[in-house]
Amino acid sequence: MSEQLLQALKENLVNGNIDEVSNNVKELVENGVDSKKILDEMISAMNIVGEKFSKNEYFLPDLILSGNAMRAGLDVILPNLKATGASFKGKVILGSVQGDVHDVGKSIVHSTLVGAGYEVIDLGVDVAPEVFAQKAIELGVDVVGASAYMTTTTAMLPKVNEALKEAGIRDKVKFVIGGAATSEAYVEWAGADGWGETAWDAVETINNLLKK
Repeated sequence: MSEQLLQALKENLVNGNIDEVSNNVKELVENGVDSKKILDEMISAMNIVGEKFSKNEYFLPDLILSGNAMRAGLDVILPNLKATGASFKGKVILGSVQGDVHDVGKSIVHSTLVGAGYEVIDLGVDVAPEVFAQKAIELGVDVVGASAYMTTTTAMLPKVNEALKEAGIRDKVKFVIGGAATSEAYVEWAGADGWGETAWDAVETINNLLKK
């Protein structure tokens, strides 16, 4: 029964069926299936989504649906994972920089990172540089991720880097940038440690920076 439910969860996640994913996870938890096992199945499903996207079999709307489904499932099991002391690969904060209210791409990165085994805290949109720094200290994060989706807001990226320096934590965290208005050429200019063009690139970049 549990194996059938796990398979159903995987298929629903790949297909972006949000309500079904949430219900599958709840039923698995009620049946006593270990939350880590459930998470592993969800990660496997998101890997399939990533493969489909890389092969142009899936497009942005598909990513959004599967990403939202992933978050719906995570809402159910994250409390259990934390309560049982499950280990994460690292802690990441994400936010769209000050003046930028675009959220879709960041949300996909959020879900993909969680699916890859990271604890992720989303600061939302229009996040001031000093807030990135304050939250990094408060939460004890390993990675600060800042996104800019408009060329007019890319100017905030180096300001985030400066805020981390002024807070005295720049050498303690990795600073990663992304967003439609950025490219790899922005890394040095922004004082960042890495860049991700897609959500899966972001995971690979962070894995490499943290040697995971």
